[in-house]
Amino acid sequence: MKLVTVAQMRAIEQSSVEAGVSLDQLMENAGLAVAEAVRDEFGKHSELFGKRITIFIGGGNNGADGLVAGRYLAKWGASVNAVLCATRISPDPKQDLALDSGVSVVDTTDDFDTEMLRTLLESTDLIIDAILGIGSLHAVAEPLSAITFAAVESGVPVFALDLPTGLNSDTGEFDLAGLPADRTLMLGYPKLGPAIAADPSLTGEVSVLDIGIPEGLDSQVNTELITESVAASLIPERPFSGHKGTFGSTLIIGGSKDYLGAVTIATDAATRSGVGLTFVATPEPAYRQIAGDIREAMYRSLPVDGNNDIQAAKAAKSIHELAAKSSSVTIGPGLGTSSRVKQFLSTVLSEIDNNTPLVLDADALNILSATHMWWERFTNPAILTPHPGEMGRLMGITSVEVQNDRLRIAQEAANKFNKIVVLKGASTLIAAPDGRIAVSPWINTGLAKGGSGDVLAGLLGGLVAQQPDQLFEMAALAVFIHGYAAESARQDLGETGMRATDVIERLGLFYRDAVQLDFN
Repeated sequence: MKLVTVAQMRAIEQSSVEAGVSLDQLMENAGLAVAEAVRDEFGKHSELFGKRITIFIGGGNNGADGLVAGRYLAKWGASVNAVLCATRISPDPKQDLALDSGVSVVDTTDDFDTEMLRTLLESTDLIIDAILGIGSLHAVAEPLSAITFAAVESGVPVFALDLPTGLNSDTGEFDLAGLPADRTLMLGYPKLGPAIAADPSLTGEVSVLDIGIPEGLDSQVNTELITESVAASLIPERPFSGHKGTFGSTLIIGGSKDYLGAVTIATDAATRSGVGLTFVATPEPAYRQIAGDIREAMYRSLPVDGNNDIQAAKAAKSIHELAAKSSSVTIGPGLGTSSRVKQFLSTVLSEIDNNTPLVLDADALNILSATHMWWERFTNPAILTPHPGEMGRLMGITSVEVQNDRLRIAQEAANKFNKIVVLKGASTLIAAPDGRIAVSPWINTGLAKGGSGDVLAGLLGGLVAQQPDQLFEMAALAVFIHGYAAESARQDLGETGMRATDVIERLGLFYRDAVQLDFN
């Protein structure tokens, strides 16, 4: 499902006009779709009859959509008040039609009366916010802020038409004087800002309404929300005649004497990915403690010296032997950042087959971030999986700067490094050097715990092994499956009590739900 900016939505609307569907028809379609959604919320026609609905009307197209919706709701028996929050064109055909249908129009533009509005809202069952929509690009100031504050104070449920007033359609920034919604009815396409803002308290439940835009007008849009159907379409095929070799093999390199859990978690997740074989390479001190913890995996000990420091050249030679048998290589979980490990990583990356796809995670990213022009030292197709702190180090900025402009930073990093970038966090972003962006729909604070990133890295390595020529697609699929499993853990255990291992146990659920149920 494509996510659009304001400029892209305007271009699609203009293309719609050129294709024979006028803006007026789009408004009519939008207003009717909103009215139907409101009617369905109350249950049926008989339950809508007599309901008191107040619609806040802005001065532009969003307000026109609201007037159309009010017209239909009044025809269906609701008691509708349209509160004009801005000066509209004169004559105003949409307002005239609404009046003819029984809508009462209250004009606040000349003499705003706060008490009058509060009295009106005391007897209102539902507010429809049709003030700004995707036009929410400037600060919400008086007298509009007095209207939004009165609506918030009233406690009346709010349906936003396209976007809540005060929510920026492109960035997701929200004005403190804005009007959060209990439900947002987006028109035609979902909007980019709310998807990357990762704050569902602003939009409430989101529905995308069909307003009659012809198909094929969104080719310029390269940002997509990962939906269940999109993710299902990316699952690698599993032919009935398949065997272990059919489904690839993945190598996970990580662990150290001090960090044992990360590589074990990544390995466990990889074995749940559908990959045929999973190899694990870990330094001898770690090998002695964790070898065999995941019974489905095959472990290789990496040599160390008398001080338990990895022997870079010998260990790298062992890695290259395993990598030659592997369809993908994941490097980083629990690896450490000692000088010997840095030398080891440098040797591995400089000598590994250039066609072997890599997943670079955790300590591998921390080492690279301190290496001059590291992205020019190997040409392998690769996926980077930084959290905001790691991304900041890679880009030479702070994690706060990353969080303040996540989409742009992810795009810049993918372009600069010529790698796929998975910027982890609420609404994880996947960016490709060619400009494509995928946005995760999942927001779950239960993932803000140690081990969650290791689960994703292992799962990603296993998926890439099955489709080594589709790194962007496998990154999107891994992020969705990870979030799907985490959502199941949250529902069963709560965000506070869930652990990374609880997520691993549920990684198979999406495969089951999306694929196996098709045979029933």
